[in-house]
Amino acid sequence: MSRLWYAVWAGLVLFSFVAGLTADPPDLVSSKRVLSAQDVPLPAAFPVRVPGSLDPKVNARYVILIDADSFYPLFKQEAYTKVPIASTTKMMTALLALERFGLDEEITITREAALQIGSTTGLLPGERITVHALLKALLIQSGNDAAYALAQHSGSVEQFVLLMNERARSLGMRSTTFRDPAGLDDEGRSTAFDLSILAAALIKRSEITSITEMPEGTITSADGRQSHQLTNSNRLVTEELYFPGILGLKTGFTPGAGHTLVGAASREGRTLISIVLSTHEDSKEASARESYKLLQWGFDRHRWVFFSAPSGFVQ
Repeated sequence: MSRLWYAVWAGLVLFSFVAGLTADPPDLVSSKRVLSAQDVPLPAAFPVRVPGSLDPKVNARYVILIDADSFYPLFKQEAYTKVPIASTTKMMTALLALERFGLDEEITITREAALQIGSTTGLLPGERITVHALLKALLIQSGNDAAYALAQHSGSVEQFVLLMNERARSLGMRSTTFRDPAGLDDEGRSTAFDLSILAAALIKRSEITSITEMPEGTITSADGRQSHQLTNSNRLVTEELYFPGILGLKTGFTPGAGHTLVGAASREGRTLISIVLSTHEDSKEASARESYKLLQWGFDRHRWVFFSAPSGFVQ
């Protein structure tokens, strides 16, 4: 019975797109991840494009928009190309830290961590600070010092990077290789599609989204002597380009990766994940503007169709 129903379901989805309900039929095979009953709990609702809707004009090279519940692609463009991903790497650092450490664990900041280049929080050598505070520094301020402090807490940065790559494989991120915990090394590679898998794992954790939703914050050392002000580089959570329903997640920039943003937002019980990598415009606001446009198009130009299983269906 399960095979029969699944065949009927697949036929309905295919028919809806052939009939013209979308101008760009999703390609479940070319997504490089074959959907099964385990991937998509049934019954489930799937997004169907409003008739006559055109593709969005996204001024970035590598893009994907995913329905978080069904993992159904609403839009994609060069989504499976391996590229540098800059500080969006820190999403994996955050996930591993959350899975392996207690939020109240205290970490002593090393000189190596404190002297990291690029975006930092201003952590001081010898300062003791909790994992929870470091996650805020990592995800709000995009602190490279916080990324290295968390990695070193596992034993060594090298060991932590091995764990990052193992976790990527366990999630199904088949085209991803991490080189460091901060995303400073552009030899690290991933794809827009793989980053959507990682984002889907992160938004299930309220400990993460309660941080990534914050436009700013303050963290304090364990002894209360040092405090650090944090400002979120994701303009979708600030007044500048605030997107209603935004959950975060993470920005990134290196000269090799360009301006990038992994975003997620929820409205009326539906959650979309947007990945925008390497914007055509070289500005700090570009990735937020393109992500805003993509998320808005996703919610405005789709309706969710409920496919229910027949009585007695066993998944």
